[in-house]
This record gives sequence, C-alpha cells and structure tokens, in this order.
Amino acid sequence: MKRKFTTNSRLVNELFANYISTFSAFCELINNSIQAKAKNIWIDIDYTSPTEVHPLIIKEIVVKDDGIGVHINDFERKILDIGTSNKEGGKGIGRFAAFQIGKQIRIETIGFCSNDKTFSKATLPLSFDKFGNNINVSEIDVDTQEEVLIGNHETCYKVSINNLYDSNVTENEPKKKIIDKFLENKIHDSIFERYPLKIFNKEINFYINNKKIDPKDFVVGNPEKRILPYTDKKGKEHQILFDAMNIKNVERIKVFLTTMNAGIQTIANGFEFDATWLSPKIGGWFIYISSDSLPSDMYRNIDLDGLDENVKHYKDFIKHQLNEFYKIKNREFDNFTDKLKSDEFYPYRLKTSSQSKVILFDKLAYLVEDRYNILNEKNRLREIVYPLIDRTISNGELDSILKGILKLNTKMLSKFSDLLEKTELEHIIEFSDKVASKIEDIEFLEKLVYSDISKNVKERKELHKFLEKMLWVFGEEYNDSTRLLSDKGLENNLNQLRDDILQYKPSKSDDNIAEVTDKPIKSITDLFMYSEKILDYNKREVLIVELKAPKVKISPKEIGQVMKYAREIEKKGFFSKKINYKILLVSSEINSEAEFDIKGRQIGKENPYFYFENEDKNIEIWIIKWSDLIENVKRKLKYMSAILKTKDVDVQEKATKDFEEIDFGRTSSTLKKVALN
Repeated sequence: MKRKFTTNSRLVNELFANYISTFSAFCELINNSIQAKAKNIWIDIDYTSPTEVHPLIIKEIVVKDDGIGVHINDFERKILDIGTSNKEGGKGIGRFAAFQIGKQIRIETIGFCSNDKTFSKATLPLSFDKFGNNINVSEIDVDTQEEVLIGNHETCYKVSINNLYDSNVTENEPKKKIIDKFLENKIHDSIFERYPLKIFNKEINFYINNKKIDPKDFVVGNPEKRILPYTDKKGKEHQILFDAMNIKNVERIKVFLTTMNAGIQTIANGFEFDATWLSPKIGGWFIYISSDSLPSDMYRNIDLDGLDENVKHYKDFIKHQLNEFYKIKNREFDNFTDKLKSDEFYPYRLKTSSQSKVILFDKLAYLVEDRYNILNEKNRLREIVYPLIDRTISNGELDSILKGILKLNTKMLSKFSDLLEKTELEHIIEFSDKVASKIEDIEFLEKLVYSDISKNVKERKELHKFLEKMLWVFGEEYNDSTRLLSDKGLENNLNQLRDDILQYKPSKSDDNIAEVTDKPIKSITDLFMYSEKILDYNKREVLIVELKAPKVKISPKEIGQVMKYAREIEKKGFFSKKINYKILLVSSEINSEAEFDIKGRQIGKENPYFYFENEDKNIEIWIIKWSDLIENVKRKLKYMSAILKTKDVDVQEKATKDFEEIDFGRTSSTLKKVALN
C-alpha cells in the first residue's frame, strides 16, 4: 500500500544522528518499547564471526517487544506522522533513531483496534538513501504491507536495522559509529547499566540473543534504597531518592542522575565517585539519584555548578550523602588503618614518605590482612612483610609481590590494579623515590668533594665505582647508559691517548695547585672514566670524564691538554667519525685566568659548562666546577621534589576545588563528571 509521511518541518532536522552516540539512539528504540507497555524486549545482534571477512563487526540489530503494537487504523497517526507529540502508545520521532545506526530499517508490528476488535499486521521498509537531501519529507512515498488478521494474536513491535555505516561514513560522522557498548562481551552490562531497576524489579525481561538478563549476574545482594530530604537555596523541601546497587565485576562507583522523560526514568548525567580513604573491598556500585519535584534542568546542567549556586548547592548535597553512605561501609578499613599506623612494624612511624605511598601501602596491607590476618594475630611475619611491601612499591616491582610473594587471588589483584589505574599513585611513588635517592647521592658526592674524603672512602677504586654510577649528574640522558665501552679497541686508544697527553704534574707557577693539607685527600689521583650511549642504529656517543684530583685546579695548562686530546681524536684515523665524543674536564677549583677564558666562550650558550665544539660537531668539551654542578643538580632535584609534593597533595585533596564546604579529613572525595554514550 502506498502511503506518505506527514511532518512538522521544524522536526525534520531532528530525525537523523541527533543522539550523542549509536548506543543512545539504540536506547531510544528500547524506550519506545517501554512506553508501549512492553513486558519483554528481545534484542538480537548478528555479530560477524572472527573467521569471516567482513567490513563491519555487526551485520544486523533487531529490537522486538511485546507491547501494544500499532494497528493499521492508527498507522498514519502513530508511525507516519513525524510531528507526533503524543508518545503514549506511539513511537514519536524516536522511531527514526535507528537511522543513526544503519541505512536500512524494517518496522513490523501487530496491533489491536479496540473499536472494531481486530488485529492487524503491518510492515514498513525504510531506506536512509530515500530521504537524501529531500527537504519536503511529505513528498516521499513509502510502500507498506498491511493486512487484517483473523482471530487473536500477540501484539508486538519490531525494528530491524541493516546496512550499518562503515568507516567511510563514520570518519566524517562519528555519531554513526558503533561504539564498544554493543560488543558481545559488553552488551549485557550496557543494557543493565541503563535499565537496572526495571530489570531488578522484574518490570521488564530483556533477552539478548535469546539469553535472559538475570539481575543475579550483576548485583550483590539487594539494592539499597534511601529517601533523603533536601532543601534547595530558596528553602523549598524535596524528596531525593537514592538507589544503590553493589555491582559484580566492576570496581568503580558510578553515580547517575536520572529524570523523567516521556514517562521513562532516563539518565541525564553521569559521575564517578572516588576517595583515597575508601577500602579496596568496597567494590563497584551504581548509584541512581532522582527526584519527582526538582526541575529536570537541574540534572542536565549539573556540570555548571561554578556558574549556578543552586546547582552547586545540590551537587554538594549529593557529595555529602555519598560520603556518609560510604563512611559507614568503610568502618572496617578505617579501624584497620588506625591499628596499622600504631603497629611497631609500620614502615612510616619513624620515617617520612609521600602521602601517595602511604595510601598505597595501607590499601595493599589491608588486602594482605584480609587474606592472611597477620596484624590481628600479631604474626611476626609483619617484620618481613611490611618492609617488603614498602620496598617493592618503591622499586616498581608490584607484580612480583602481588602474584609471587603474597599470592593474592585474581579478584584481589583486579581490585589493586584498579586502584593504581584510577590514580597517579604508582608514577608519583616511583618518581619521588628516584628523586629522593638522587638527592641522597648528590649530598654524599658533595661530601666526597668538599669534606674529609678519607672518612667516607677508604680506597680510590671505591670513589671511582661510586662516581661511575652517578653519571646522571652530567645530564639525565646518561641515567641508563652503560659504564663500559663495547669497543675495547676504542677504550685502549682513548686510554693510551690520555696517558700521552693528560698526565701532568701541577706547579705553583701554573697556578693549578689547590690548597689541600689533609694527607689522605692529597694522595688521591686523577680519575678517568667512560660512558657509552647508543643514539641510533648508526651512531653512538662516548662520554669521557677526566676528574682532576682534589689538589689540582683547572688552569690554562689543563685546558690546553684537553684541547690537544680533542684534536688528536679528530686527527687520528682510528677514531670513527660516526662516534660523538663529549669530553668533560671536572675539578673542585678553576683558577682566575681559566675562568676568564671559559666565561668568554660561554656567551650566548645555554649549556653553563660549554667550552668548545669542533667544526664537524662530533667533539665537545665541557669544563665543570664541582660546586657549580652540584648546585645546579640540587636545584633541579628540589624543583622536581616540589612538583611531586604538589602532585602528592593533588591526589589527596583534588576535590577541594569544587567542594570547599566539605570536611577534607577522612571525608575528602571526588565526584567527577563522565561522558554518557
């Protein structure tokens, strides 16, 4: 039968790709089924087989319900009138949401007419291409198949979507892309997240590819319901309904603000709630918050709390209620941490550490306690286990302690991994410990250079070994470089050249003798060491460090020697041009004549130690005074340390920016907006 659409032109632009994602468009079809008083909804998705060559992961999506359907007597008004505003028993413009998912739609429905007591069946095929750029939708002819049925039948409404959009379309129109919520391993969770109360209360049965969604597969225990009084900024009282569900296989706490839309409770906004004080055993939750009296705009504009004091007041109320809800559930963890911090083997009783590291330690210790009960039973293993946890957190060896030593089960491992994923703790701890270690190293180096070395170093080779591990002071790029040269021939040539050129006895006439009275220090000789760093597949860099003895000042004589050393490297044929040579001359003092020469060469250079670079730019000479080097490194480390403290505080108190009125002791938490799709 030939029929035509009737339309309110104002609504034409609302027909296609008007939803935030394909899953939201898909849910609009489900909402239509709910509005049609369906008790059962069947979702069939034809997934492409892994062995099948196909441009799409899904070939067809079908949504069918047992709602009231549409009789052919109402077909014009409920299906073909695009401007339909009355959704009760009809489909509104939401029936065209399917065009955001695929190009071909087929609507099949069986409806009952109470006037003439008959059942009818109608089929309507629609193609997106048929609409094209046609502004006047009422000019489009549609072919329907319609018949009056004999006898009684079950009413239904079915939408089949075919010819889903490929990448050629979705690259330019991303809202038409099939998102991950449709995937075979996620579709059940996605549907439950959208319609949890209807599923749990058995108002509607959902079937996905013939498998019924069972709330027991998702929910731990029974949902917790609370009705809480809320007074808005104008003094008006409202009843706020909190529905909380403890969800299996989820580690995040998701908060959904819902509002009524055409008779259906619809998610208007979503958040994730988190707090550093939460027990790792709290698990995942879905919290649904609604109110019959608050305006729907309050829910949709909840992210405008910085601009609207009414919205901010309501958001603070939600945050406070969530804090109170989880503080009760967190008592076991709070009691444990109080006891842990007073334990004689708690690593941070006497030593300071970053708050991020303490948080991580406390949560991991709690998971261990849950399995082994070592604190409650006063097991002496705490003396080994607690320092071991502390050490492995610092060294970034978490996997080994979790799986190998503590043997936490898969569920506990998942909880702990999620804790790391939700915060910056792991990165902060690893980096802060490295910075702390380097600060200790540089302070020790300062003692080696400027204090009584004999008290710290018994033999020259020990000083050599220590400094070889600290080549990072000359630049972070040498942090992981090797202390040995892979080319022994090159090493021998460099050593021989050094013996020929750089051996020189200081004299007073050259003003290159530093005042050293202590005999153990005076007896220390020069040091010579290398580091090799691979630059790319064809090039490497050799760092050559000449450390002058404490008794030697750098004078023009030493500078002349190192310049000759550089010239010989350039001149000798056995030194490859594919190697960059960085020669560092280091001493505790530089005489005035040499200082004058060095400063003149450093004008316009960013490198404070630069002295010379050859024409081929493969040989550089740096001249360094220990005090300047140590001061620069200490300044950088202090800066990094300050940044880490800021990050550390950020992990603890990032909620203060939005919720100044909340008590940020053990109740500090965050309510972060997340995108809905």
